[in-house]
Amino acid sequence: MFDVFFFVALPYVAILLLVGGSVYRAFTGFRTIARGRWTWSARGDLLWTTRSSGFFGRASIGPAALALHWGLFILFISHIVGLAGGVAGWPAWVEAFRWAGMFGGVLAFYGMAWALVRRFAIPQLRAMSSAEDYIVLVFLLIIAGLGLYHAAVKMVFGVTYAAAPWFVSLFLLQPDPQLLAGAPLTMKLHIIVAFVFFAYLPFTKLVHAFSFPFSYATRPPISMRSYVGLKK
Repeated sequence: MFDVFFFVALPYVAILLLVGGSVYRAFTGFRTIARGRWTWSARGDLLWTTRSSGFFGRASIGPAALALHWGLFILFISHIVGLAGGVAGWPAWVEAFRWAGMFGGVLAFYGMAWALVRRFAIPQLRAMSSAEDYIVLVFLLIIAGLGLYHAAVKMVFGVTYAAAPWFVSLFLLQPDPQLLAGAPLTMKLHIIVAFVFFAYLPFTKLVHAFSFPFSYATRPPISMRSYVGLKK
């Protein structure tokens, strides 16, 4: 019963909210007074932006931002490679996923942890932060932490050969939770927390990742100045 809920019902609810919620929010002022007005512009929702924190503690934002974004990008690509390798039975692809996933996971975990520390350590940043800012980072840290613990600490590999067919079965509308019956608890928790996060994502600032092809992606470049340059 638990497997059916966590590996059948939860994924479908998460996918529905991720896609439907993101599309609805993109075309309406979901979190503004313009709520309910359909428009081809992400500007309808002013909270679609990331609420940039680069104005405060600029010396520390570089490592956090670069590690976080590149880590997530590597994780996204490596998971696609791993899923393809697991379904097709390509060991080389699964091995590439193993090492690239660990590298991307370490990079992303460092960026997330540093971003969270910044929000606690810098008074101005702490003042402008909302509960959502902390919740998002905690979610990402847990997901990355579980994945790294499974791969780098427990050193359990090969689960991709079971997880990939299960993931594909969801999209074929023939979900088979039994494919994950033998998966370690850490991997199951990694998957569960990830889907809970995907369901929550459309209601956070992370929707900026879906900006293209909305006007937010084509806005004029933001002019950045160094503190030294501003003093001149």
